[in-house]
Amino acid sequence: MLHFIMSKVTMKDIADKLQVSINAVSLALNDKEGISHQLRIQILETAVQMNYPLKKLNAKMTLKNKTLVVMIDIRKKNDTHYYLDILSNIEKEASLFGYRILTEYYNHNDFIVPECIRDHHVAGVIILSKVSTEMIYSLRLYIEYILCVNHSIPYMNIDNISVNDFLGGYLACEYLIKKGCDSIGFVGEIESSKNFKNRFQGYRQCMLNYFHPKKSDLICLTKGIENAVLQNDFRYIQKMLLTYWHMPKAFVCVNDRNAAIVIKALEYNGYKIPEDIKVIGFDNMQLSTKIKPQLSTLDVSRQIIAKKAVRRMHEMIHENTVPEVIQLSPQIIERESTK
Repeated sequence: MLHFIMSKVTMKDIADKLQVSINAVSLALNDKEGISHQLRIQILETAVQMNYPLKKLNAKMTLKNKTLVVMIDIRKKNDTHYYLDILSNIEKEASLFGYRILTEYYNHNDFIVPECIRDHHVAGVIILSKVSTEMIYSLRLYIEYILCVNHSIPYMNIDNISVNDFLGGYLACEYLIKKGCDSIGFVGEIESSKNFKNRFQGYRQCMLNYFHPKKSDLICLTKGIENAVLQNDFRYIQKMLLTYWHMPKAFVCVNDRNAAIVIKALEYNGYKIPEDIKVIGFDNMQLSTKIKPQLSTLDVSRQIIAKKAVRRMHEMIHENTVPEVIQLSPQIIERESTK
């Protein structure tokens, strides 16, 4: 790589690296017919990586029009259960449409527009993590097509694909009621995420519709839960559970990681799952089938999320569209923790 940075890169260098003909490289760099789309993109990407002079690259628009950026909060960089799984599915779906995917991790509290966007080298941006008005305003200075997934700003006219979290919270609670549970608790730090808050509101609405409970009758573990989950500190939740005189017959949890640590805390306190207390999660993460008992959960296929995201972005780039909100309904997957 050092050799290419310090010396002038030629078509022959690119051809040698990819083991293709110089003629194929020339066709790609000059945006001419005669090679496959896949090879064209591969040659253009390699030219950029090897610092081939951009002023000589007549196919810059071809590369730009087939490049999408997926942005993920740096705090989710190792989240293989959810965010990176969506990213993997987006990459697979994007390849079907001839797009390449660049991944950029950002700091939500100190946001800087990625260089590839500032340099106008991409056609569109898909944001998987939490967004803010400042982020959107900053991005719109450089790019027109922005799609948010799972997070949105209600007062901004922007394309969005999300899960109906309110419905999910309601369905989870109603499912447990139909299982014979008349007292149901809730676990999740609702102030840490709008999605979590919507799931809580769905749960609460279901309880109000069926039982009309007082606020004090609901057993809701919300304070400090997210940190306990991140630290895998089941003892924190275990101690919180000991403060209640009576336990509910079931718990609705904001996601599967919350549910897994709640099960561990309940079992530490001597309860059997699901015989004594039933537990349901959300998101259908891989861990839901690896823990014992296997976890009942709500699922919206991350493959479907990725498919809709890429196809919607393709429409935005190539058609006259107006901003659209796509909302997906979660489905209950029953496993051992609620039987």
